Amino acid sequence: MPYFMNSFRTPKSGKLGEVAELVQKSLEDLGVPGIVSVAVSPPTPHLEPAKVTAAVNIENPEGVDALVDRLFDNGMQAIRDRSDISALCTHESLSFSKVMASSANIPDNFTPKFINRQFVPVKLGKLPETVELLSSWNADIDHPFAYNVSVPMGGPVSSVRITYIVESFTSLEALNEKVFSDPRINNLRELISGSAVRSLGRITYAKWA
Repeated sequence: MPYFMNSFRTPKSGKLGEVAELVQKSLEDLGVPGIVSVAVSPPTPHLEPAKVTAAVNIENPEGVDALVDRLFDNGMQAIRDRSDISALCTHESLSFSKVMASSANIPDNFTPKFINRQFVPVKLGKLPETVELLSSWNADIDHPFAYNVSVPMGGPVSSVRITYIVESFTSLEALNEKVFSDPRINNLRELISGSAVRSLGRITYAKWA
């Protein structure tokens, strides 16, 4: 089962572009596949500053062990080596998530521009059913996009994240129309315990493999 690690950084005022560039360089130096994005519509834009988020793909639990060891061994030297990024930020954090379903294939010549994350609270005991519904539903959608359905390794246990990656905002709106007009939305409403929370990011770097 694959996983991914997110790093969240809040740049100091005026340092957004510089932090995004350094985070990209950090992924390139690690030699790992991943995505860097800048928040353009966060969940609470009136309360929180813009963030730079990196998502690193990890193939299996052994890969999580290897990446964490790489970051924390030798007196956390790999983290110390990124202190130049930390100096430009007011806040940093990490999180891991388990991927329950994802796109079987990325469309040919796919050029990702936006990443849309939806955090969905699920009724207790309904998580497996929700994951199954979202997995089959997204696999059926005829649209040029990439997706994954994941569960966080921290935070509320009964929650799921849906991630859509698209080539344009126009494409995202067309995808949303397909999703919200599908009768299966009614099945999903029966399984969740509240409103989903959305965030939108502009992708500045992507490496699939």
